[in-house]
Amino acid sequence: MMVNKQKSLWLRNLVGLGLLVSLFFSSSMVTLAAPGNALSGEITVSGSSIDGMQPSVSLNGEKALSGRTFFTSGTISTPEGNSATINLGKLGRITMSPNSSLSLNLSENSISGDLAAGQIRVLNNEGVAVNIRTNDNVVTNDANAGNFSVDVTSGTTAAESEVGNVSMANGQPTAAKMTRRQGWIVFGVVAAIVGGALIIYYGFIRDDDVVSPAR
Repeated sequence: MMVNKQKSLWLRNLVGLGLLVSLFFSSSMVTLAAPGNALSGEITVSGSSIDGMQPSVSLNGEKALSGRTFFTSGTISTPEGNSATINLGKLGRITMSPNSSLSLNLSENSISGDLAAGQIRVLNNEGVAVNIRTNDNVVTNDANAGNFSVDVTSGTTAAESEVGNVSMANGQPTAAKMTRRQGWIVFGVVAAIVGGALIIYYGFIRDDDVVSPAR
């Protein structure tokens, strides 16, 4: 009876030791796979669910849901009906439209990537340079805070900037999108000029045309 108890205790200790060793090696593998100094971001997926499943994207060929961590040198692809936002912390963030494919590389002060399909919007913080390569062009900014889109859905590269200076390698100027606030500012300036001209006309020029009753 005593021998059986000792065997059971020895077996439990052996199993416990095996679990501890397995946990140690698993933690080591995770640490090696994701080094502490690797730049990363968080993926948020939005869109329609299929058969009750959460909307997902493809990350390096694997299914990824919201909350998945993106590490530099990864490739994200969005399916029909789903979009993704990659929050890059101090660097900024990138939003991908449905049916887009983007390979992304990160460094301390830069974002670079290859847009193979679809459309993306880049919001980069001050001091972060952006370089997006496409099939026929390269879109860059000047490391100032920016908000711009790159679109290759038509087969050729189109870029549109809302904030910041963005250029294309082949020399084509990017389209500058006028925001609603900028539109009201332009409208106000034009209205002020027209109003000033009317005041001058009716206040000074028309006075010279009035015939005095004493004549």
